[in-house]
Amino acid sequence: MTAGKFFFEKKFIFAFAVYFIVTFILLFQYGVQTGGEAEKYLDNANRILRGDELRNGFFGIFYIAYSLIITFFVKFSIPLVFVAILQLVVSFIAALAFYKLLLNAFQKEFVAFLFFIAYLCCYPIQKWSYFLYSEGLHTSFVVIGIYFFDILLAERRKLLWSFIPALLLISFSRPTGLIFLTTAALVSLMWLYRSNRKILFYLFSFLFLIGVVGIANSPLTAFVNPDSLRRMEVICQVPASNTDTAYQEFNRAGLMKAYTTIRDDIGFGNFFRLGMEKLGRFFGMYRPYYSWKNNCLLLMYYIFYPFALIGIFSRSGKRSFAVKAFSIIYLLITSMAIFLTCDDWANRFISPAFPFILILAAAGCCNIYDRIMRTHVQASSPYVSGNKIQNK
Repeated sequence: MTAGKFFFEKKFIFAFAVYFIVTFILLFQYGVQTGGEAEKYLDNANRILRGDELRNGFFGIFYIAYSLIITFFVKFSIPLVFVAILQLVVSFIAALAFYKLLLNAFQKEFVAFLFFIAYLCCYPIQKWSYFLYSEGLHTSFVVIGIYFFDILLAERRKLLWSFIPALLLISFSRPTGLIFLTTAALVSLMWLYRSNRKILFYLFSFLFLIGVVGIANSPLTAFVNPDSLRRMEVICQVPASNTDTAYQEFNRAGLMKAYTTIRDDIGFGNFFRLGMEKLGRFFGMYRPYYSWKNNCLLLMYYIFYPFALIGIFSRSGKRSFAVKAFSIIYLLITSMAIFLTCDDWANRFISPAFPFILILAAAGCCNIYDRIMRTHVQASSPYVSGNKIQNK
């Protein structure tokens, strides 16, 4: 056994031990949660087994992958605790993909391993493995998907056999899969332009615009809820005004109705003020109704934000460009979506976004490391500062 292989195996064992401790603590804290949002998936599972229409009709399709997984466990009378175990296993696989992604992009094993451990300990991500909600598996699919997407761009010989299944799982485990799909399309266009493939760039740009127009005029826009905007909800279904206004989760009114609601009912000033408050709640993660211990735990993860800001503005290498661009675009689209929607009371919506914060934070750490190393090399240079006398 080589020293390098032995070192990697020791690291792997250490990471697994850390993950075991984290999961044990979370299991003790939460158990396996089958209430709340989980009832929707259990209902869909029973509907599928009966041959009935999915809950929420057409919109149930965007949760169908997760609903089918629950259906399998219900059909064969497998205890639902094994759904949580499945989510824990897939989350660890996603963490390994995350490590490999960072290693490929930034070429620094120490930073990659550090953020591999950070991912395994990331409470805003790992918490949802114990809830029978779609966030846990969806986040894992997103991380695995960005890993395969990076391979797709860098090593075209390993093309679609790996990326397409991941893309399907991402797209049909949560509606936010549409954000991943849009981001992948935009980064692909950027890659085509940078690769000087101008004909393909213009062709796919045209197709992308057609797709955007089609989505804007499709039932998918029902996820933008004019009722929620009118009631000025920061937290979903917790109105700040117009409390007597009727509310329907999927009112299918479309973007034009949302626009007229903003223009006529709440005003653009209130809309932007409310949007900034939503962003603060989303990325801040704290909740006034959480315990102080829970809020303090969440505050610990603010440490990644300044590093992520450094990562955004640091220079990208050829290998890391796509990963950084993907992260920035995904977070920008997510932020725009927050303006038009609302946040969850438990802040579970940040789960698929947080891996991209970690990617940018890793880029920031690499930038700081490179600066420190350059300073060290300059300080150790054989040239004496000022006189520039070289040691012979």
